[in-house]
Amino acid sequence: MSEEGTSLSEDWREQVKLLGKRGFENVEMLRLGFITQETMDQLLAESNISKEQYDQARAQISAARGQLIELTEQIEKIEDVELAISEIRSRRIARVKEERVARRESKAQVAAQRAVKVAEQRRIAPSWLGRGVSDRLTFAGGSPDSVSSAGLPALTTFSDIASALGVPPEKLQWLTYERGAANMDHYSRFEIPKRSGGMRLISSPKSDLRAAQTWVREKILIRLPVHTAATAFRPGMSVVDNAARHANSQIVVRMDLKDFFPSITFQRVRGYFEYLGYNPGVASVLALICTDAPRVRLTRDGETHFVAIRERSLPQGACTSPDLANLIAGALDRRLEGFAARTSWVYTRYADDLVFSTSSADASPHRLIRSVTSINTDEGFHVNTAKTRIMRAPNRQAVTGLLVNNGVQISRRDRKRIRAFLHRCETQGVDSVSQQIGKNARAVARGYYAWFYMVSPNAASELLRKHPWI
Repeated sequence: MSEEGTSLSEDWREQVKLLGKRGFENVEMLRLGFITQETMDQLLAESNISKEQYDQARAQISAARGQLIELTEQIEKIEDVELAISEIRSRRIARVKEERVARRESKAQVAAQRAVKVAEQRRIAPSWLGRGVSDRLTFAGGSPDSVSSAGLPALTTFSDIASALGVPPEKLQWLTYERGAANMDHYSRFEIPKRSGGMRLISSPKSDLRAAQTWVREKILIRLPVHTAATAFRPGMSVVDNAARHANSQIVVRMDLKDFFPSITFQRVRGYFEYLGYNPGVASVLALICTDAPRVRLTRDGETHFVAIRERSLPQGACTSPDLANLIAGALDRRLEGFAARTSWVYTRYADDLVFSTSSADASPHRLIRSVTSINTDEGFHVNTAKTRIMRAPNRQAVTGLLVNNGVQISRRDRKRIRAFLHRCETQGVDSVSQQIGKNARAVARGYYAWFYMVSPNAASELLRKHPWI
């Protein structure tokens, strides 16, 4: 046997690792001819090594030997090791750059796809419309059956509302987004004097928002029943209808609600739309259309900003505010009417004026006032105690500007004031008076005539007979 046949193979250490020391000895004995293949198979069986495991190990060793030989040949062919290493490094750097570009392009593609999904999601169901109003922007749930049974529009998503209003979703977001401070305002704001003194802020919506509010009013609000005790803001009803219910009473109690519209906040309006059956997201958007925060105009560095100074509530000047005030105050009306009926009082509400009357001279108005104040507090309203009046017959009893002692009449003071104005127009001339008061004096006179006619047609006919120029 030659020296080459008797020497250990170069990979003997790998064989020892794979076969174990005893297995390696057996393989070498077979190779050198000390044992036969039959004896080898018997030894493998005794060592719990299968023939397949043995052959697999031999194949792995053979493959490793081949790779080692190939690498050795490649290394022997390299004349300049530094140059080879530089080439390998360059190829590796190029590969890393390619992988980086591929990853960047993949991320950009994923981000673009995500941006499209987010934009579409915002169109259908935005999750944020400003601070303090976005906590319930969930366009799921609600009671569609209640909405349908009330004959109201079926609205489920943000895009449903936009489609109903005839505007793109982006414009609806622009109209409803709550901005603590902004360089634009959806309302024109001005003040008018109150009859009782002070100034009243009027917020008149601009055209786009006015159109949205008109839709909400016509398609939702005016279709809902209003409590019979509410006499203001209702077609075919006036202060005369309110006053007539209290005519010829022994005691009339008049109470005033403090900050009536401002006390009906965004949260209360949203809650009412949810009560109708709309899901929280739709209710939030409808409430944003119908409410606004009072704002002041500030100018800084030549730029004008409109800054909110209080929380959102019903604005005086929006067409939806009177209807929502009547509807949301419905629970208050039911409780007060129920209490009044149990205690022999008659109850009506004209906007923020609560009026109670009774034909019993022995009734206790102070007990009534305490109970009414408590009920108002429970319902989220507050009585302006400074304006509470108790009027007993035969003393003067006035309800919403009209006397109710003997039927419903215009007060003597108002009649004198109106007649004095008409006399002034006749003596000084309508044009002269118009310049003095800053408005059309003839139109004012016709308004007075309409007022007379509404309360007492006979008195109006007499007024027109004396002043035919009206």
